[in-house]
Amino acid sequence: MRVVHIIDHLGAGGAQRLVADLAPRQKQRGHIVTVVCLRHPTQTGRVLETAGVRVHYLRLGRTDPRQAIDLRAFLHAESPDIVHTHLTLSCLLGRIAAVMAGVEAVVVHDHEADAEIFITPAPLLALKRLLEPHLPPRGVRYIVISHSALSYACEVRRLPESNLILVPNGVDIVYLERGRVSSKAARAQFGLPVDAPLIGYAGRMAPEKGIDLLLEALSQLSGVHAAIAGQGPLANEMQAYARKLGVAERTHFLGYLDDIRPLLWACDVYVQPSRREAFGLAAAEASALGLPVVASRIGGLRDVVLDKVTGRLFQPGNVNELASILAFLVENVEYARILGFAGRSHICQYFTIDAVLDRIDEIYWGILG
Repeated sequence: MRVVHIIDHLGAGGAQRLVADLAPRQKQRGHIVTVVCLRHPTQTGRVLETAGVRVHYLRLGRTDPRQAIDLRAFLHAESPDIVHTHLTLSCLLGRIAAVMAGVEAVVVHDHEADAEIFITPAPLLALKRLLEPHLPPRGVRYIVISHSALSYACEVRRLPESNLILVPNGVDIVYLERGRVSSKAARAQFGLPVDAPLIGYAGRMAPEKGIDLLLEALSQLSGVHAAIAGQGPLANEMQAYARKLGVAERTHFLGYLDDIRPLLWACDVYVQPSRREAFGLAAAEASALGLPVVASRIGGLRDVVLDKVTGRLFQPGNVNELASILAFLVENVEYARILGFAGRSHICQYFTIDAVLDRIDEIYWGILG
C-alpha cells in the first residue's frame, strides 16, 4: 500500500526514532513509503534517505499557514492509501490535509499523551476536546503508546474506544547489540572512569526531564559517577548546578550523541528521572541491553519498568528515594544484574520493533478492510 508519514520535525526524540525505524521496514515489506517533514532536513532524514525512503521537506515555520495548503497539495498528488501522522501539529494539519485531499484512512499516532495540556494553548485545547472525537474521516484510528495514554485518551479526550489501539514504541534489539564492546572499552571512548560505579542518562536537557533531580541524588552518593548525554535549553544551567552541588568532577556531560549505544554499554545503571514522560524509549533500550533501570513512576515508564522486577520506580521529584534506590543498586551488584536480566526479557517479549511493525500493518489493513 502507499503510506505517507507526516511529522513536525526529524530532530531528536522518540517519535522521530520510531519513524526512522518504521519507514525502512515498511518499505522492505513492499509498501511505498514517503516521510513528509514540516521543517528542514536533519541527520535523521538523511538516514532515512540512505535507507531508500523518500523524504519530502516543507521547510516551513511552525506557524506558517502554508503548511496545510502544501500538505493538501502533496497528498492530492500522491493519493496515498494511508496517512500516518506523528506529533501534535502534524496530527492536526495532516488530518485536515488528508480530508481535503480525499484520503479516507488516517492513523493519528499520539506520542505525547497528556503533554498536550502543557504545550497547547487553552482555547485551542478546548476546541480540540470538543471537535476531535467527531472529525472526519470515518476511517481514522488513534495509536497510543502506553496504558496511561490509553486511559487519558478515553477519559479526558473522550475518543471512541473502538478507534483506540495501544501500540508501544518498538526497540531494535539487534541494532542495540550490534558491535557491542565491553563496559571498559565503551568508557574509554568517552574518557570515563573504568572502575567507578556509573549511572547513565540520555535525553533532552529540559525541565521536564528531571536532570536536576539526578544531580541532587548524585550529591548524596559517594564515589558514584554519572554520564549525561543530550542537549537542550538547560545544558549550561545543569553544568553550573553540578558545580554548585560539588559533583562536577563526577558528572560527565557528553553533549548530543548520534549513537547512544556506547553510553548504555558503559553504564551500570540507567536513570530516567522525568517529571513527565509519554513513553521513555531510552529507558526501554537500556533495559533491552540488560541494565537495571530506575525511573519515575509516571506515564509510559510504568509499562517499561516493572517495579522490583525489571528495575525500580520512584515517586516523581523525590530525590531522597531516588538516591536511596541508586545507592542500593550500586552496592548490590548481583541484585542489579537480576533486575537487568528480567528487564531484557520483558522488552524482548513486549517491545520489539518487529512486533510494533506487525501491529501497525494490522491497523492499516483493518482500516482499509
